[in-house]
Amino acid sequence: MANRVDMLCDADKEMMLDFSRLCVARLGNYLPLKLFISVFRHFLDANVLKEIDKDRLIIEHAAAAFEGGKGRGAVDVDGLFEMTKKVDHEFINRFSNAFFSIRVRYADLAEIRKKRILAFVGMVFDLLANWHDGLPFAEVVKDTFSEERYAQTLREILHLYNLETKILSNSITFQGPAAKLKDLFAEKLFVTMESTAGEIAVEHARRAYAVRTRPYAGSCVSRPAG
Repeated sequence: MANRVDMLCDADKEMMLDFSRLCVARLGNYLPLKLFISVFRHFLDANVLKEIDKDRLIIEHAAAAFEGGKGRGAVDVDGLFEMTKKVDHEFINRFSNAFFSIRVRYADLAEIRKKRILAFVGMVFDLLANWHDGLPFAEVVKDTFSEERYAQTLREILHLYNLETKILSNSITFQGPAAKLKDLFAEKLFVTMESTAGEIAVEHARRAYAVRTRPYAGSCVSRPAG
């Protein structure tokens, strides 16, 4: 199971890093932000790494519940939410400085974060239900989802991340010249993230379906309902 968890986490990390890099590149092409993109990049890079850490937490707990024979409804979403807050606090302590400060209002983002946790739990359970010994990750994806459905699942996970980031941006106070660009940055960031999310979701679904693997003998396919 540990190897499967690592593969799930690696796939998520690759997608999130690709997503963040493309967003930053596009924001850097936007003239009003061009001079300040190095400052904003510091925040965005740190934020996506934080999110990857939280995603691993969710994947590990979902996989443990599955291995323990529990249903997806038995996963403690509220408990996971509290664990993700600890990751946030480490991030805030590490990156808050004289240039910017963060005061997170969890009441504003709790519902969205819990929806994202549930989306991840559902995807992990669906994939693990089809993950037979020796089956490569891409083959598990193809046995579990249609390409369009997998892209939609990834798109939803990214969309919820975008919504949370938008709310989080209201909790950040920039000092100095960049403070005047904060609202413009937040608005442009969300629009850029939303347009990029669809492209990244489609691209990563396409990658999974483009992988050629040897046929798996004796596979028993158990696609998710719906």
